[in-house]
Amino acid sequence: MEILGYEMMEDLKSKIDRLASFFKVDSQNRRLVIDLVEACLRAGELEKAEHYLNHGMTNWHDDPSLMFQRGMLHLYKGEYSIAIDVFSVLLGTEVPQDTVKYNIAWAQLALHQPQDTLQTLEGLETLLPRAALLKARALHYQGHLEEAEQLLTFAKTSEETALEAETVSALLALDQEDNESARAKADEILTKSPRNVEANVIIGTLNLGDGELQAAENHFAVALAEKPSSGRGWLGEGLLALLRGEFSHATNSLQKAVDNMPTHLGTYNALAWAHICNGDLSNAEKTALRAKELEPRFSETLGTLAIINLLKGERNSAAVQAKVANRLSANSFAGRFAQALLESDSGEQEKAEEIVTQILNSEVNEQGERLINSLSRFQSLSETKKND
Repeated sequence: MEILGYEMMEDLKSKIDRLASFFKVDSQNRRLVIDLVEACLRAGELEKAEHYLNHGMTNWHDDPSLMFQRGMLHLYKGEYSIAIDVFSVLLGTEVPQDTVKYNIAWAQLALHQPQDTLQTLEGLETLLPRAALLKARALHYQGHLEEAEQLLTFAKTSEETALEAETVSALLALDQEDNESARAKADEILTKSPRNVEANVIIGTLNLGDGELQAAENHFAVALAEKPSSGRGWLGEGLLALLRGEFSHATNSLQKAVDNMPTHLGTYNALAWAHICNGDLSNAEKTALRAKELEPRFSETLGTLAIINLLKGERNSAAVQAKVANRLSANSFAGRFAQALLESDSGEQEKAEEIVTQILNSEVNEQGERLINSLSRFQSLSETKKND
Protein backbone atom coordinates (compact mmCIF):
# COMPACT_ATOMS: atom_id res chain seq x y z
CA MET A 1 0.00 0.00 0.00
CA GLU A 2 1.89 2.96 -1.31
CA ILE A 3 1.86 6.47 0.15
CA LEU A 4 -0.09 8.72 -2.15
CA GLY A 5 1.25 12.02 -3.42
CA TYR A 6 -0.48 15.34 -2.68
CA GLU A 7 -2.10 15.76 -6.10
CA MET A 8 -3.50 12.23 -6.05
CA MET A 9 -4.83 12.80 -2.55
CA GLU A 10 -6.61 15.93 -3.79
CA ASP A 11 -8.13 13.96 -6.66
CA LEU A 12 -9.32 11.29 -4.24
CA LYS A 13 -10.86 13.87 -1.93
CA SER A 14 -12.84 15.30 -4.83
CA LYS A 15 -13.87 11.81 -5.88
CA ILE A 16 -15.01 10.95 -2.34
CA ASP A 17 -17.04 14.14 -2.11
CA ARG A 18 -18.67 13.42 -5.47
CA LEU A 19 -19.47 9.80 -4.63
CA ALA A 20 -20.77 10.77 -1.18
CA SER A 21 -23.20 13.21 -2.80
CA PHE A 22 -24.46 10.42 -5.06
CA PHE A 23 -24.75 8.11 -2.04
CA LYS A 24 -27.14 10.51 -0.32
CA VAL A 25 -29.71 9.97 -3.08
CA ASP A 26 -28.82 6.40 -4.10
CA SER A 27 -27.66 4.53 -0.99
CA GLN A 28 -28.82 1.19 -2.40
CA ASN A 29 -26.41 1.35 -5.33
CA ARG A 30 -24.02 -1.48 -4.48
CA ARG A 31 -21.37 -0.52 -7.03
CA LEU A 32 -21.41 3.05 -5.75
CA VAL A 33 -20.85 1.86 -2.17
CA ILE A 34 -17.92 -0.34 -3.23
CA ASP A 35 -16.29 2.53 -5.13
CA LEU A 36 -16.82 4.87 -2.18
CA VAL A 37 -15.24 2.45 0.29
CA GLU A 38 -12.25 1.91 -2.01
CA ALA A 39 -11.69 5.65 -2.50
CA CYS A 40 -11.86 6.28 1.25
CA LEU A 41 -9.34 3.51 1.90
CA ARG A 42 -6.90 4.84 -0.68
CA ALA A 43 -7.17 8.31 0.84
CA GLY A 44 -6.55 6.96 4.33
CA GLU A 45 -10.04 7.97 5.47
CA LEU A 46 -10.51 4.77 7.44
CA GLU A 47 -13.44 5.88 9.59
CA LYS A 48 -15.39 6.93 6.51
CA ALA A 49 -14.45 3.72 4.76
CA GLU A 50 -15.68 1.67 7.71
CA HIS A 51 -18.94 3.64 7.84
CA TYR A 52 -19.77 2.99 4.19
CA LEU A 53 -18.51 -0.59 4.40
CA ASN A 54 -20.81 -1.35 7.33
CA HIS A 55 -23.70 0.02 5.30
CA GLY A 56 -22.74 -2.20 2.38
CA MET A 57 -22.26 -5.34 4.46
CA THR A 58 -25.63 -4.80 6.10
CA ASN A 59 -27.34 -4.78 2.73
CA TRP A 60 -25.15 -7.25 0.82
CA HIS A 61 -23.41 -9.29 3.50
CA ASP A 62 -22.15 -12.03 1.17
CA ASP A 63 -20.94 -9.79 -1.65
CA PRO A 64 -17.34 -10.84 -2.53
CA SER A 65 -16.30 -7.33 -3.60
CA LEU A 66 -17.41 -5.87 -0.28
CA MET A 67 -15.68 -8.71 1.55
CA PHE A 68 -12.53 -7.82 -0.36
CA GLN A 69 -12.80 -4.19 0.77
CA ARG A 70 -13.33 -5.42 4.31
CA GLY A 71 -10.04 -7.30 4.06
CA MET A 72 -8.38 -4.16 2.74
CA LEU A 73 -9.72 -2.12 5.67
CA HIS A 74 -8.13 -4.55 8.12
CA LEU A 75 -4.84 -4.32 6.19
CA TYR A 76 -4.89 -0.53 6.39
CA LYS A 77 -5.67 -0.71 10.11
CA GLY A 78 -2.75 -3.08 10.68
CA GLU A 79 -5.05 -5.93 11.74
CA TYR A 80 -3.16 -8.46 9.70
CA SER A 81 -4.44 -11.70 11.22
CA ILE A 82 -8.03 -10.63 10.69
CA ALA A 83 -7.20 -9.55 7.14
CA ILE A 84 -5.80 -13.01 6.39
CA ASP A 85 -8.99 -14.63 7.70
CA VAL A 86 -11.18 -12.37 5.54
CA PHE A 87 -9.14 -12.82 2.36
CA SER A 88 -8.95 -16.58 2.92
CA VAL A 89 -12.75 -16.75 2.67
CA LEU A 90 -12.41 -15.27 -0.83
CA LEU A 91 -10.20 -18.07 -2.12
CA GLY A 92 -12.06 -19.86 -4.90
CA THR A 93 -14.54 -17.00 -5.46
CA GLU A 94 -14.99 -14.68 -8.43
CA VAL A 95 -12.58 -12.14 -6.93
CA PRO A 96 -9.25 -12.20 -8.83
CA GLN A 97 -7.30 -14.92 -7.05
CA ASP A 98 -3.85 -13.49 -7.70
CA THR A 99 -4.85 -10.30 -5.86
CA VAL A 100 -6.38 -12.24 -2.96
CA LYS A 101 -3.27 -14.38 -2.57
CA TYR A 102 -1.00 -11.36 -2.82
CA ASN A 103 -2.87 -9.61 0.00
CA ILE A 104 -2.72 -12.71 2.18
CA ALA A 105 1.02 -12.96 1.56
CA TRP A 106 1.47 -9.24 2.28
CA ALA A 107 -0.25 -9.63 5.64
CA GLN A 108 1.78 -12.74 6.44
CA LEU A 109 5.04 -10.91 5.86
CA ALA A 110 3.79 -8.02 8.01
CA LEU A 111 3.29 -10.64 10.74
CA HIS A 112 6.91 -11.78 10.27
CA GLN A 113 5.89 -15.05 8.63
CA PRO A 114 8.16 -15.17 5.56
CA GLN A 115 7.84 -18.91 5.01
CA ASP A 116 4.04 -18.63 4.87
CA THR A 117 4.44 -15.68 2.49
CA LEU A 118 6.56 -17.75 0.13
CA GLN A 119 4.07 -20.61 0.15
CA THR A 120 1.14 -18.31 -0.57
CA LEU A 121 2.97 -16.65 -3.47
CA GLU A 122 4.07 -19.93 -5.06
CA GLY A 123 3.75 -19.58 -8.83
CA LEU A 124 2.64 -15.94 -8.78
CA GLU A 125 6.16 -14.54 -8.99
CA THR A 126 6.38 -15.43 -12.70
CA LEU A 127 3.08 -13.70 -13.44
CA LEU A 128 3.02 -10.55 -11.34
CA PRO A 129 5.99 -8.19 -10.84
CA ARG A 130 4.52 -7.12 -7.50
CA ALA A 131 4.33 -10.74 -6.37
CA ALA A 132 7.97 -11.22 -7.42
CA LEU A 133 8.88 -8.15 -5.38
CA LEU A 134 7.03 -9.36 -2.30
CA LYS A 135 8.61 -12.80 -2.62
CA ALA A 136 12.03 -11.12 -2.87
CA ARG A 137 11.33 -9.29 0.38
CA ALA A 138 10.37 -12.57 2.07
CA LEU A 139 13.57 -14.22 0.83
CA HIS A 140 15.56 -11.21 2.00
CA TYR A 141 13.92 -11.54 5.40
CA GLN A 142 15.16 -15.14 5.56
CA GLY A 143 18.66 -14.21 4.43
CA HIS A 144 18.40 -15.82 0.96
CA LEU A 145 19.89 -12.82 -0.77
CA GLU A 146 20.92 -14.29 -4.11
CA GLU A 147 17.48 -15.80 -4.72
CA ALA A 148 15.90 -12.48 -3.82
CA GLU A 149 18.09 -10.63 -6.32
CA GLN A 150 17.00 -12.95 -9.12
CA LEU A 151 13.33 -12.12 -8.52
CA LEU A 152 14.07 -8.40 -8.44
CA THR A 153 15.23 -8.57 -12.05
CA PHE A 154 11.64 -9.33 -13.07
CA ALA A 155 10.16 -6.77 -10.68
CA LYS A 156 12.36 -4.05 -12.21
CA THR A 157 10.70 -4.58 -15.61
CA SER A 158 7.42 -3.06 -14.42
CA GLU A 159 7.01 0.68 -13.95
CA GLU A 160 4.75 -0.05 -10.98
CA THR A 161 7.43 -1.92 -9.03
CA ALA A 162 10.74 -0.77 -10.55
CA LEU A 163 11.67 1.84 -7.92
CA GLU A 164 10.82 -0.39 -4.97
CA ALA A 165 12.70 -3.27 -6.58
CA GLU A 166 15.76 -1.03 -6.97
CA THR A 167 15.43 -0.12 -3.30
CA VAL A 168 15.37 -3.75 -2.18
CA SER A 169 18.36 -4.41 -4.44
CA ALA A 170 20.24 -1.64 -2.64
CA LEU A 171 19.37 -3.24 0.70
CA LEU A 172 20.68 -6.57 -0.54
CA ALA A 173 23.97 -4.93 -1.50
CA LEU A 174 24.22 -3.39 1.97
CA ASP A 175 23.51 -6.69 3.67
CA GLN A 176 26.15 -8.41 1.54
CA GLU A 177 28.64 -5.75 2.68
CA ASP A 178 28.98 -4.37 -0.85
CA ASN A 179 28.96 -0.81 0.43
CA GLU A 180 30.08 0.79 -2.82
CA SER A 181 27.21 -0.76 -4.76
CA ALA A 182 24.71 -0.04 -1.98
CA ARG A 183 25.67 3.63 -1.90
CA ALA A 184 25.54 3.99 -5.69
CA LYS A 185 22.10 2.36 -5.87
CA ALA A 186 20.71 4.33 -2.94
CA ASP A 187 22.05 7.62 -4.32
CA GLU A 188 20.36 6.92 -7.64
CA ILE A 189 17.07 6.19 -5.88
CA LEU A 190 17.28 9.45 -3.94
CA THR A 191 17.64 11.42 -7.17
CA LYS A 192 14.23 10.04 -8.16
CA SER A 193 12.64 9.97 -4.71
CA PRO A 194 14.52 12.13 -2.15
CA ARG A 195 12.38 10.96 0.77
CA ASN A 196 12.53 7.27 -0.02
CA VAL A 197 12.65 5.57 3.38
CA GLU A 198 14.96 2.65 2.68
CA ALA A 199 17.40 4.62 0.52
CA ASN A 200 17.77 7.19 3.29
CA VAL A 201 18.35 4.39 5.81
CA ILE A 202 21.02 2.86 3.57
CA ILE A 203 22.92 6.12 3.12
CA GLY A 204 22.53 6.91 6.82
CA THR A 205 23.92 3.50 7.76
CA LEU A 206 26.89 3.94 5.45
CA ASN A 207 27.52 7.45 6.79
CA LEU A 208 27.39 6.03 10.31
CA GLY A 209 30.08 3.52 9.45
CA ASP A 210 32.21 6.27 7.94
CA GLY A 211 31.92 8.40 11.06
CA GLU A 212 29.83 11.08 9.30
CA LEU A 213 27.41 11.35 12.18
CA GLN A 214 25.54 14.52 11.26
CA ALA A 215 24.90 13.30 7.72
CA ALA A 216 23.71 9.98 9.14
CA GLU A 217 21.36 11.76 11.53
CA ASN A 218 19.84 13.76 8.66
CA HIS A 219 19.05 10.65 6.66
CA PHE A 220 17.61 8.72 9.60
CA ALA A 221 15.43 11.73 10.46
CA VAL A 222 13.94 11.72 6.95
CA ALA A 223 13.33 7.97 7.06
CA LEU A 224 11.57 8.09 10.43
CA ALA A 225 9.51 11.16 9.47
CA GLU A 226 8.23 9.27 6.43
CA LYS A 227 7.80 5.94 8.21
CA PRO A 228 7.78 5.98 12.03
CA SER A 229 7.65 2.17 12.02
CA SER A 230 10.97 1.82 10.16
CA GLY A 231 12.92 -0.69 12.23
CA ARG A 232 16.13 0.05 10.38
CA GLY A 233 15.57 3.75 10.88
CA TRP A 234 15.32 3.29 14.63
CA LEU A 235 18.33 0.96 14.56
CA GLY A 236 20.37 3.64 12.82
CA GLU A 237 19.27 6.32 15.25
CA GLY A 238 20.05 4.04 18.19
CA LEU A 239 23.55 3.23 16.91
CA LEU A 240 24.13 6.94 16.31
CA ALA A 241 23.13 7.67 19.91
CA LEU A 242 25.48 4.91 21.10
CA LEU A 243 28.39 6.48 19.28
CA ARG A 244 27.56 9.87 20.77
CA GLY A 245 27.39 8.43 24.27
CA GLU A 246 23.66 9.20 24.58
CA PHE A 247 22.88 5.86 26.16
CA SER A 248 19.32 6.49 27.40
CA HIS A 249 18.42 7.80 23.96
CA ALA A 250 20.07 4.75 22.43
CA THR A 251 18.08 2.28 24.53
CA ASN A 252 14.79 4.02 23.67
CA SER A 253 15.50 4.03 19.93
CA LEU A 254 16.84 0.48 19.85
CA GLN A 255 13.83 -0.79 21.78
CA LYS A 256 11.63 0.68 19.02
CA ALA A 257 13.86 -1.04 16.48
CA VAL A 258 13.40 -4.38 18.25
CA ASP A 259 9.64 -3.83 18.41
CA ASN A 260 9.52 -3.34 14.64
CA MET A 261 12.12 -6.00 13.74
CA PRO A 262 11.54 -8.79 16.25
CA THR A 263 13.87 -11.28 14.49
CA HIS A 264 16.72 -8.89 13.67
CA LEU A 265 19.52 -10.28 15.79
CA GLY A 266 21.91 -7.39 15.26
CA THR A 267 19.35 -5.06 16.81
CA TYR A 268 19.02 -7.17 19.96
CA ASN A 269 22.78 -7.13 20.36
CA ALA A 270 22.89 -3.37 19.81
CA LEU A 271 20.18 -2.92 22.45
CA ALA A 272 22.12 -5.13 24.85
CA TRP A 273 25.20 -2.91 24.37
CA ALA A 274 23.10 0.18 24.99
CA HIS A 275 21.89 -1.27 28.29
CA ILE A 276 25.50 -2.15 29.23
CA CYS A 277 26.59 1.39 28.45
CA ASN A 278 23.73 2.66 30.60
CA GLY A 279 24.93 0.49 33.48
CA ASP A 280 21.85 -1.73 33.29
CA LEU A 281 23.31 -5.23 33.20
CA SER A 282 19.99 -6.83 34.11
CA ASN A 283 18.20 -5.59 30.98
CA ALA A 284 21.31 -6.16 28.93
CA GLU A 285 21.24 -9.81 29.91
CA LYS A 286 17.48 -10.14 29.30
CA THR A 287 17.90 -8.66 25.82
CA ALA A 288 20.83 -10.91 24.91
CA LEU A 289 18.98 -13.97 26.21
CA ARG A 290 15.99 -13.06 24.04
CA ALA A 291 18.33 -12.96 21.04
CA LYS A 292 19.71 -16.33 22.07
CA GLU A 293 16.17 -17.76 22.12
CA LEU A 294 15.71 -16.64 18.52
CA GLU A 295 19.03 -18.07 17.35
CA PRO A 296 20.95 -20.13 19.93
CA ARG A 297 24.09 -20.34 17.81
CA PHE A 298 24.66 -16.72 16.82
CA SER A 299 28.22 -16.18 18.01
CA GLU A 300 27.96 -12.42 18.55
CA THR A 301 25.08 -12.90 21.00
CA LEU A 302 27.05 -15.47 23.00
CA GLY A 303 30.07 -13.17 23.04
CA THR A 304 27.87 -10.35 24.31
CA LEU A 305 26.56 -12.62 27.07
CA ALA A 306 30.15 -13.49 27.98
CA ILE A 307 31.03 -9.84 28.47
CA ILE A 308 27.85 -9.23 30.49
CA ASN A 309 28.73 -12.16 32.74
CA LEU A 310 32.26 -10.87 33.09
CA LEU A 311 30.99 -7.44 34.13
CA LYS A 312 28.74 -9.14 36.70
CA GLY A 313 31.78 -10.92 38.12
CA GLU A 314 30.61 -14.32 36.91
CA ARG A 315 33.93 -15.35 35.44
CA ASN A 316 33.17 -19.06 34.96
CA SER A 317 29.96 -18.37 33.04
CA ALA A 318 31.77 -15.76 30.98
CA ALA A 319 34.49 -18.25 30.08
CA VAL A 320 31.93 -20.82 28.90
CA GLN A 321 30.02 -18.31 26.76
CA ALA A 322 33.22 -16.92 25.24
CA LYS A 323 34.50 -20.38 24.40
CA VAL A 324 31.25 -21.34 22.62
CA ALA A 325 31.12 -18.01 20.77
CA ASN A 326 34.64 -18.42 19.44
CA ARG A 327 34.03 -22.05 18.56
CA LEU A 328 30.99 -21.07 16.46
CA SER A 329 32.83 -18.29 14.67
CA ALA A 330 36.49 -17.40 14.63
CA ASN A 331 35.38 -13.89 13.66
CA SER A 332 33.10 -13.35 16.65
CA PHE A 333 34.26 -9.95 17.77
CA ALA A 334 32.48 -9.95 21.12
CA GLY A 335 33.66 -13.52 21.75
CA ARG A 336 37.28 -12.68 20.99
CA PHE A 337 37.11 -9.53 23.09
CA ALA A 338 35.65 -11.44 26.03
CA GLN A 339 38.40 -14.04 25.71
CA ALA A 340 41.06 -11.34 25.70
CA LEU A 341 39.60 -9.82 28.85
CA LEU A 342 39.52 -13.23 30.51
CA GLU A 343 43.12 -13.95 29.62
CA SER A 344 44.33 -10.57 30.86
CA ASP A 345 42.23 -10.95 34.01
CA SER A 346 41.25 -7.29 33.71
CA GLY A 347 37.58 -7.55 32.85
CA GLU A 348 36.08 -8.02 36.28
CA GLN A 349 37.29 -4.70 37.65
CA GLU A 350 36.64 -2.51 34.63
CA LYS A 351 33.70 -0.15 34.47
CA ALA A 352 31.11 -1.08 31.86
CA GLU A 353 31.43 2.28 30.10
CA GLU A 354 35.18 1.93 29.65
CA ILE A 355 34.96 -1.61 28.30
CA VAL A 356 32.16 -0.83 25.88
CA THR A 357 33.88 2.28 24.59
CA GLN A 358 36.89 0.13 23.80
CA ILE A 359 34.68 -2.46 22.10
CA LEU A 360 32.73 0.01 19.99
CA ASN A 361 35.88 1.73 18.78
CA SER A 362 37.97 -1.36 18.13
CA GLU A 363 38.26 -2.80 14.64
CA VAL A 364 36.42 -6.03 13.93
CA ASN A 365 38.41 -7.05 10.86
CA GLU A 366 41.31 -6.09 8.66
CA GLN A 367 39.07 -3.79 6.62
CA GLY A 368 38.87 -1.53 9.65
CA GLU A 369 35.22 -2.23 10.35
CA ARG A 370 34.06 -1.59 13.90
CA LEU A 371 31.46 -3.44 15.92
CA ILE A 372 29.03 -0.56 15.41
CA ASN A 373 29.12 -1.28 11.65
CA SER A 374 28.63 -4.98 12.19
CA LEU A 375 25.58 -4.50 14.38
CA SER A 376 23.85 -2.46 11.67
CA ARG A 377 23.97 -5.28 9.13
CA PHE A 378 21.09 -7.62 8.51
CA GLN A 379 21.16 -10.66 10.78
CA SER A 380 17.77 -12.27 10.31
CA LEU A 381 16.43 -15.45 11.82
CA SER A 382 15.86 -18.19 9.25
CA GLU A 383 14.90 -21.83 9.38
CA THR A 384 17.93 -22.61 7.24
CA LYS A 385 20.28 -21.18 9.84
CA LYS A 386 18.49 -22.98 12.64
CA ASN A 387 18.77 -26.33 10.89
CA ASP A 388 22.37 -26.03 9.67
